Order: sequence, then structure tokens, then C-alpha cells
Amino acid sequence: MQNGFWRYLLIVFSFFLALTLQTTVLPLIQYKGAVPDLMLVYVVFTALFSNAAVGGSVGFIVGFMQDLVISRYLGLHAFSAFLTGYIVGELEDKFFKENPLVPMVIVFFSTYFYNFIYFIGRGLCGSLSLSFMQMAEITLIEAIFNIVLTFLLYYPLMWLFYKKPKFYDYPNSFYR
Repeated sequence: MQNGFWRYLLIVFSFFLALTLQTTVLPLIQYKGAVPDLMLVYVVFTALFSNAAVGGSVGFIVGFMQDLVISRYLGLHAFSAFLTGYIVGELEDKFFKENPLVPMVIVFFSTYFYNFIYFIGRGLCGSLSLSFMQMAEITLIEAIFNIVLTFLLYYPLMWLFYKKPKFYDYPNSFYR
């Protein structure tokens, strides 16, 4: 119990640290309008190592925190991150998470999905001044940034989010 409490506290702290980095340091490495999205990487990892309900909930909370801090459209990041986290969480049992390439591929496609929802929402708000080609270029650059972040953070996030069950935790264990 005590170990689980500290683990969850560390996860919450890491989300606040990621939000701080997302809003202060990462915009400094912007390239052609694309900024690495550390919060999206965290949402994908959370959904990948839990389930759809947790992924969607964390996506909504993290997106809403982004909306409060950096967005003009309250709820747009929250909705995009919720859908992304929910869908990745829904598919989480289909992936072999121990392979570092799998989260990188999932983050790549999740970046496209997240930005597609976000740009559709901005278009519905009447604030989209980018062409389709500009959006595709920005999303590709952001997806590459996110893959690099996933590569750099794979083992620390794996350690943080993925708790392997012990042998005696299995229901059909003969130690029961």
C-alpha cells in the first residue's frame, strides 16, 4: 500500500513537471510552428499502461490543465486528449509494450489523431488560418519531436507506469 501511494504521488508530480516543461522550456525549441508535446506523450503512456477509462480521464484532466494554462479555447485540448487517451487505452491490450518501438509508433499516430481533432475544433471555432499542407507539416514535425521524446523517456516512463505483477498476483497461481 505504502509503495503504491508513493508511486502515484510520483506520477502526479511528473505530470506537473511535464506541464511546467511544456509551457516554459519546450516552446523554446519550436520549429516551423511545431512544439514537442510532452503532455501527449504522458497521456499515451498512461493509456498504454492502464485502460481506456484511466487513459481518457487522465487525457481530459491533462488537456484541461493545458487549456487553463496556454489555450484560448477552453476544452479543446481536453477533448482531444480525452479521445486520444481513451482510444489508446481501448487498444492497450493489443500491443507488446516491452518493445520500445511500439510506444514510438503509437505516439506517432496518436500525434496525428490528437492534432486532427484539435485542428477540426479550431476550424469549428472559426480560428483556423492554416492550410491543410501547413497542418500536415506541423503535425509531422511535432510527431517526430514526440518520437524523440518517447525514445528519451521510454525507460523512465516504463519504470514509472508499468508495474509488472509478481508471480503470486496471478489468479491461477498455486501459492494462493
